[in-house]
Amino acid sequence: MALDAGASNVRVILEKGRGDVVTILNGKIDRLYQAASSVLYFHIFAGGKYGTFSTNLMDEVTLRQFTANAVNATLLMTPDEHRSLPERELCYKGDGPDLQQYDPSIESRPSTRGIAIAQEVAAEMLSDGRVISAESEYGDYVEEHFIADSLGFEGYQRKSGFAIGATCSVGGKGDEKPERNWYEDEVFFDNLQYRGCGTKALNMALESIGPVKMPSGSYNMVVDRNIAAKLVMPLTKALKGSALHTRNSFLVDRLGEKVFGENVFLRDMPHTIGNASSRLFNIEGIATKERDIISGGTICNYFIDNYYSRKLSLAVTIGTPSVVIMPKNELLSNNKLSLSDILKRAERGIYVTQFNGGNCNAATGDFSYGIEGFLFNNGEITHPINEMLVSGNLIKLWNNLIVTADDQMKSRKWQIPSLCFSNVNFNGL
Repeated sequence: MALDAGASNVRVILEKGRGDVVTILNGKIDRLYQAASSVLYFHIFAGGKYGTFSTNLMDEVTLRQFTANAVNATLLMTPDEHRSLPERELCYKGDGPDLQQYDPSIESRPSTRGIAIAQEVAAEMLSDGRVISAESEYGDYVEEHFIADSLGFEGYQRKSGFAIGATCSVGGKGDEKPERNWYEDEVFFDNLQYRGCGTKALNMALESIGPVKMPSGSYNMVVDRNIAAKLVMPLTKALKGSALHTRNSFLVDRLGEKVFGENVFLRDMPHTIGNASSRLFNIEGIATKERDIISGGTICNYFIDNYYSRKLSLAVTIGTPSVVIMPKNELLSNNKLSLSDILKRAERGIYVTQFNGGNCNAATGDFSYGIEGFLFNNGEITHPINEMLVSGNLIKLWNNLIVTADDQMKSRKWQIPSLCFSNVNFNGL
């Protein structure tokens, strides 16, 4: 239809999804809903111009008129010589592995299962009289994506997901009401560890009662695995073509350079079996492959999509990473190290369990984040702390990486373990 209306090339994406969610608040159903969606996205190339459009109206007559209007609107755009479909040889050929991202049992799930699970998790929190509020939420979904373009690419992906979350606030000293949360998510229902989820949120909240304020200074810092990606995401964003093009990146012109400590390794693993973020191709149809992001502190790859490849005269890699893993390596001697192990190795410092606001300057790598966590001494947690800021520069921080644990959560996109850094600046009293 788009070609008939005058487009020179076009990519069309069909996304369909459906899911159920139930929320239990203080033992009672607070929300219960189902959702379904179906959307067509058009990426139209016409007369050296480019436009994107979407609709959820699927009958043929309406679609033909919508497509004609979209092509006419594209012809009104400003020309952009860098916009095009990727070369066919870059695209996925259909010979990839089964990523095992779909659990067929979701089609026959009992309608009351989500309610029962959420109530069980809520009951774990409500077992303690100090609880002020206990919220649990169970959700599951199926998503499908089909991509076709006028150069002959076709690609299909289907995946399922199951998640359970718990949020608990408790009465502390005086007016304090510490609140903590925990969640689990999996592609396959049988792998979902929902039992104990509420207990973890409750215990984390109770452990946070009575925080103290620490004096400003330089401390060793251990960052919990649940939030460690906060320190990795700015690195991958700084390697994206869009940031490099605007020079809003502290890693611009650093490809092939050793920027970080020799014990810093990151790898994109898009074919990780059973992970919801894995993929054989991206939204452009470009085939994914494993690649080093950082190896031994050296920048190995930028994230360059088809558009920024043309603007920057760089080879296409991929626009964004899929599953980011911090591989084990001999330099860190991190085989089977637990969080407790790296606390002992750090001896004394601050164990950060939560980031509260703050920012990172994309152009310089300077950061400042509010934190909550615990002081530890001789590897043992002594008491909770809050109202502190951690600040510094990401390049210096990652040059001060001491050791990593072996506790990454393998269901997550960001498989980053607990991290330990030396000589980190904290602002407190």
